[in-house]
Amino acid sequence: MKKSNLYGLLPTVAAAFALMLSTSCGENDTPTPKPEPKPGPNPTPEEAVHHYAFAANVDNAFYITTFEDFKEGLKTDFKGAIKLASGHLFIEKFGNYVYMQSGSMYGQGGEQTLYKYALSKTGRLSEKPVAQLAFPGSPNVVEIIFASETKAYAVTTGSRGQLIVINPSTMTVVKEIDLSAYAEGDNDPDGGNGIVRDGKLFLPLNQAKSMQEILPTAAQIAVIDVATDRVEKVIKDERATSLGMVGHTCPVTDEAGNIYFYTGPRSAMMAQFMPGKGYKDGLLRIKKGETDFDKDFYMSLQTANGGEVGSYGLYMTYGGNGKIYLMLYKPSLVTEKDDPNMTKNRSFVPYEVDVRAKTGRVLPMPATTAWTSSAIIRVGNAIYFGEQTSEGIGFYRYDMTTGKGSNKPTVETPSGAYKVIAL
Repeated sequence: MKKSNLYGLLPTVAAAFALMLSTSCGENDTPTPKPEPKPGPNPTPEEAVHHYAFAANVDNAFYITTFEDFKEGLKTDFKGAIKLASGHLFIEKFGNYVYMQSGSMYGQGGEQTLYKYALSKTGRLSEKPVAQLAFPGSPNVVEIIFASETKAYAVTTGSRGQLIVINPSTMTVVKEIDLSAYAEGDNDPDGGNGIVRDGKLFLPLNQAKSMQEILPTAAQIAVIDVATDRVEKVIKDERATSLGMVGHTCPVTDEAGNIYFYTGPRSAMMAQFMPGKGYKDGLLRIKKGETDFDKDFYMSLQTANGGEVGSYGLYMTYGGNGKIYLMLYKPSLVTEKDDPNMTKNRSFVPYEVDVRAKTGRVLPMPATTAWTSSAIIRVGNAIYFGEQTSEGIGFYRYDMTTGKGSNKPTVETPSGAYKVIAL
């Protein structure tokens, strides 16, 4: 299968953020439900309950398909898959629905519509969306941050500095929050990937000049009261630049309720290619019960064990006991400078961050291509990484109890997984 260009991850800033093109889907409609199979003691593949879904990009389109579990030897396929245009894919289960959008980042690629799919009792997605929301005015929404069944925030990029409040139940726009007063250099502070905790939305402000360039400003997070949608304050930290890059990284929460934010690709790349200009990568923390950065916590993945100048992580998942897992980019592993489809270089390695010890380490697993570097999920005591290696394409298992990683896929996928979620 021919694979289209993904989000930017090559070691040049321009190539690093090449986006994928997009087309529109159909009108709002509710599909006629089909009778659901009733699994017996020995269910057939059609009757088996599916607990997970993954997305892959093939021939300039996303294919989203569900599967049963991560049992050894499982082979997945795209039979009955949902197809979306290429872009920066958002996909998340909230309540009894799966929301997805192939977002347009700073006006490049993707589309302007959020889709809502129903889940059957056996974990299958409805053939068509039960509802959809076309965002007016092309605001370039990339991330959706859920606060409740009736409230979510749509994060815009390269727009008017607005944060869009929507009702996921009715799939309607409720209002906009004007964030332009907090912009630097233009009228748009460029919201990042945030999180809701204890009635507050913690929204990073990226302060981007374009898709490829950010300003060398302090890391910033707007603290917004969810009940009133009022910006209470904007907190800043000079130790890092531009947290929560949309489409590329995400915050995580530990057992104590502490939130960890990470800068993502742009800060690390600009630190590599524009040294001495004030760009800094790093992990920052906001402790439970507080709304300011923790002055006692900071980590750079470029200086951690296994990291290097230009290294960065992508989407993170929390594994418990102070351990965060992600794919770490290592520029030294790039062997092919000409790799437009990002299928030649295996420059991302499974990585563990210990936030308690403030250390990191490369896991004993093979390196992979950029295509699969965002597909990561915790299942019990294991972390599964989407990988595309010489030993096969699929999900590779790391056992957090034994510290052992697999060198071949536990679950095979027809193409490199881009995102994976639990249903």
